[in-house]
Amino acid sequence: MIEIPDTGKGTAVVRLTPARCNIFAITRNGRTILVDTGISFDRSRIAHALERRGLIPEAVVLTHTHFDHAGNTAWLAAEYGAEVVVQEAESLFLAGGDTPIPQGTYAVIKGLVSIGRKIQPVFRYDPCVADHVFTDLFDLNRFGINGYVIHTPGHSPGGATVVIDDVIAIAGDSIIGTTPGKPFPPFADDVDLLILTWKKILDTGCETILPGHGKPVSREEMIIEYNKRK
Repeated sequence: MIEIPDTGKGTAVVRLTPARCNIFAITRNGRTILVDTGISFDRSRIAHALERRGLIPEAVVLTHTHFDHAGNTAWLAAEYGAEVVVQEAESLFLAGGDTPIPQGTYAVIKGLVSIGRKIQPVFRYDPCVADHVFTDLFDLNRFGINGYVIHTPGHSPGGATVVIDDVIAIAGDSIIGTTPGKPFPPFADDVDLLILTWKKILDTGCETILPGHGKPVSREEMIIEYNKRK
């Protein structure tokens, strides 16, 4: 169980299920969107969590389109009529059900990447054509949610971060929350670009950053790591 602070502005953010990646449900005035969709074999777990909470998502926002984050996108669109939002650099990957394997940021991870690329077809998932493809910014108020999505590349070309009530940022794999005090991710296509993305996330003023894996990262933790690497 992870604790997500209340925004204090009428929006609730919860981790829907402890699946292979963090899937967040954002609700306001009875309307719900999801951020990321998990891996395909977690589908029944996700369906159960939605039913238990009485949630019907009207949209899915993808922080990026790797298989562990986008694996249930097509199913959620078909089952619930959820509209799909993705950054344009990832839209063709989503439409093809493809997962380009990112570079490793540490020596030991780089070896794992070379293995992963040899078995890349294993990471395919059901393709999905997005309803909304954005370039720099997407306004979530169309779904009744006080927030927006910004382009935050580095981990992947079309990485995105969801900003809610200017308090919480949901950053996908641009950060990692599995090791306390070490929020820099083990995978990134472009480390220099990722550092610029961290500055962009910090500039939102958000106090809590929710990662794609692990527990929330505080603004202070992120600033310390950013200053080491900028």
